[in-house]
Amino acid sequence: MHGADTRRERRFLSAGWRLLETGARPGAWNMTCDRAVLSAVEDGGTPPTLRFYGWSPPAVSIGRHQPNPEPEAIRTLDVRGVDCVRRPTGGRAVYHGPIAEELTYSVVAPIGVPPFAGRGADAYRRIHSALAAALVELGVGATLASDGAGRRLRALRPDDRLACFASPVGDEVTVDGKKLVGSAQRRTRRAFLQHGSIPLAGDHRLLNVVWPGSLDPGAATTVSAAAVRTVSYSEMAGCVARAFERTLNVRLSPGVLTPEEEATIDATCGALATT
Repeated sequence: MHGADTRRERRFLSAGWRLLETGARPGAWNMTCDRAVLSAVEDGGTPPTLRFYGWSPPAVSIGRHQPNPEPEAIRTLDVRGVDCVRRPTGGRAVYHGPIAEELTYSVVAPIGVPPFAGRGADAYRRIHSALAAALVELGVGATLASDGAGRRLRALRPDDRLACFASPVGDEVTVDGKKLVGSAQRRTRRAFLQHGSIPLAGDHRLLNVVWPGSLDPGAATTVSAAAVRTVSYSEMAGCVARAFERTLNVRLSPGVLTPEEEATIDATCGALATT
């Protein structure tokens, strides 16, 4: 088995990384896609993948351990044309605005293979270091929060209603102490998924309407606010891709979903549509 795993790891390294850009999709499609890619990478049939995407319609995603939204919360979101979806990762609620206001990224890679050969926390830090480097390219003074950041947030139960952007925790991307990227991770036996929100503009105040007190509007910022100019989805995506190659020493090649991944997504989303 060890020899088979070693051959599999070498195949991933020689093939490089796949870069996917899937545009703005409904929340259920996006989360199903992340699960499908995670499964494919774990099975060894797909190379490590960096994906960029947006949300249409806008959505609120909740962590896999958070309770279901109350009926009143769903009604509030419906009136505003905002979807609600559960992520396969942990963490807390995130508002995902239209594609002009957010770039969402996801990273799926094998466990124990460079550049992510260590623990989950090491991968979290390395990915955030790459994101911070991308923001520096845009002229944003991004840094990683200290290990002591977010003690209050960590002390709360994972099923509370506090928003993801309420406070940074250690190794998350910040600007002047304000959270700029919200990420979450899930690990399986042989692979991991990390995805996250990079707000380009707008704000998350809708979450305070849905769950009053869940977010201090001054706790977070956006890329455009920090750069003091408008930063587009495509510009941000280009900076992140270059930073990944530069800081993680990987080679990204534009790609598409495999037929197997597309079939999984279509089957899952079709089943959800009929329930």
